This record gives sequence, structure tokens and C-alpha cells, in this order.
Amino acid sequence: MNKQSTFFSKKIQEIHAKPSGEIVLSSNTIFEITPNENLYTLHPFFESLQHELEKDGILENNLAFPCVQMKIHGKESICDVTIKKEPGFLAILLFDYSQHYEHLHEAAQEKKSAMLKEKEHELKLKYSSEKAAYLDFIRERLDSKIISEMETIVRKVEHLKRSSLDPEQQGTLQEIEEIIGNFHLRAIQIREGLDFDFDA
Repeated sequence: MNKQSTFFSKKIQEIHAKPSGEIVLSSNTIFEITPNENLYTLHPFFESLQHELEKDGILENNLAFPCVQMKIHGKESICDVTIKKEPGFLAILLFDYSQHYEHLHEAAQEKKSAMLKEKEHELKLKYSSEKAAYLDFIRERLDSKIISEMETIVRKVEHLKRSSLDPEQQGTLQEIEEIIGNFHLRAIQIREGLDFDFDA
């Protein structure tokens, strides 16, 4: 069989072989295969079917295999393979769908990339929401527990300052007032720092 006599397009290769694997004819539209080559040594795909194809008898239904990656004599192609078996005869059709499967692969990659970007966006939103909730919780704790209690202490110190204290007590009270004032200032600075956007 030569290229002129085949009725199939350039995307389809027809191979005739004996069940023993000896190739009788090949249209060579996809892969260059010479007569007398052995089908089972062309590619591991065919080798894996050797036991089934060498058995006597016929197959009531054709064997069909989609998306088989083949490399024969250095040439690569992604083919759908159909095999018809009759007594003493094998007919193999290779349909070259390389471009089709490559486009499917590219489309799958694009879909996967889009899904990953969407997941990344969801995680960023979740992180931002959780971070905001955590910062609100810390601010509330600073306001309600630390800062407000320090303000209560400051008021009590002010009350003590107006009472009659000896000079030593006045000095101690002034030291306490300075320490509390520093703590109060630091707590306010911490609260204001929580408003800073660390991601900017």
C-alpha cells in the first residue's frame, strides 16, 4: 500500500499485519514503517497487546484506544488507535489527533490556572477577613482592658495628689504617675500601630 492508493487522509495511517506481528502493508502517512518490521517491536503499546492479538480467532468488536502517545522511529504523535482482528489478519488504523489533544491539554492548563487564581483570590479574601477580625479583637482588648484601666488608675493618682501627702509620698506618687503615663502612651501607640496596613 502506498500513499497514492490509500483512501484515507494524511491524518490516518493504515497498517496491515499478521497476528505474529509481521507488517505486510503500511500507508506511512504518519510514521514510516517498512514491510517485514514487527508490529510488537514498533512501540510498547503494541507489545502490550501481543498476547491478545496473537491468539487464534476473531474479535467481534474492534479494539479502540483514544489518546495513545507514540514515538516510532523518532517521530512522535498522539493517536487514536483502532484494531480489527480476523483469522490470520490484523488491520490497524492510526488517527493522528496530536493538534487536537495538544489544544485540549492547553485548554486544561488554562482552566487549571484560572482555578488556581480563583482559589488564591478566595484565600486572600479569607486571610484579609480573618486578619481584620483579629486586629479588631486586639484593639477592643486594648481599649476595654488596658487603656481604660490605666485611665482609671490615672484618675485615682490624680485624686491622691489632691490629698495631704508628705514630700516622700509625693515623690513616690510622681514616679508612679510617670510609669503609668509611659504605659498608657505605649498602649495607645500599639493600638494606633494596628491601623497600619502591613500589606501595603
